[in-house]
Amino acid sequence: MPVWCRCASGLAGKPTVDPAYVNGAAYLRTIGLVNQAEVARVLDIAMNPDSLFLSYGDGRRTKNASARKLDVDADMKPVVDFLLAKGMSVGDVTKVISGHPPVLSYSVSDRLEPFWSYLASIGVPDVGAAVVSRPSLLGLDVNANLRKIVEYLQYTETPTETIVKYVTETI
Repeated sequence: MPVWCRCASGLAGKPTVDPAYVNGAAYLRTIGLVNQAEVARVLDIAMNPDSLFLSYGDGRRTKNASARKLDVDADMKPVVDFLLAKGMSVGDVTKVISGHPPVLSYSVSDRLEPFWSYLASIGVPDVGAAVVSRPSLLGLDVNANLRKIVEYLQYTETPTETIVKYVTETI
């Protein structure tokens, strides 16, 4: 059962919903995610490390290692504000969140800023446009895997334009 459905007993034994989900859902509606099922899916992926919504196309399950209960002010707003500051429209931000819900659980300073800087440093002309086009790019961690891939391509003397194309379109 998804975490957002897990109810605790409140007063008089009546079920209550986790406030993190209630607050998260209210915030996501303010930025344009209004479909209740989509909001539930996004929050479950972002907050539940065992979300049933996460799987590869081949049927294997994966986990969102950064999933945890999120606070709107401490976790979600900083991510949305960062994406807006990088030139995305509110519609683009909702597309990115819907396309890669774990982004809500990423640290701006530890994950998003290094990601943006690294992609710009290897020659990606518009990192924001690349992310809007392929939100799953945000799943690449600069130090865990992206840098190794790019350094290998540079080692094999792959042209910069080709590396940028690989990163933005196929990896």
